[in-house]
Order: sequence, then structure tokens, then C-alpha cells
Amino acid sequence: MAALQESVSKARASRGDDAGPAEVHELPKPKKKAAAKKQPAKKTVAKKTTGRRPRSSA
Repeated sequence: MAALQESVSKARASRGDDAGPAEVHELPKPKKKAAAKKQPAKKTVAKKTTGRRPRSSA
């Protein structure tokens, strides 16, 4: 653990970071977006099938 703290202090010194602990800022609250209105599903016209055609007699 001592080696880690020494490494961190060397890194801060090399960056010139002597400000101490970091500052904490509150994040702004996100604005609520209006819920998107769902559009009704498109209705497809059912295709009528004629069934099986009789064989032609030729």
C-alpha cells in the first residue's frame, strides 16, 4: 500500500497537482422529455385466397 501511495504522490508531483482533494460538483438534473405518442399500427388488408383451382380438362 505504501508503494501505491508513493507512486500516486510522484504522479501528482509530476503533473503539478497540488490542489489536494478533488472538487465535487452537482450534476444538473436532466429535463424531462415529453413522452412520444405512439401511432396506431397500420392495418394491412388481408389478401383473400381463392383456394385450390380445379384442373383444366385439356
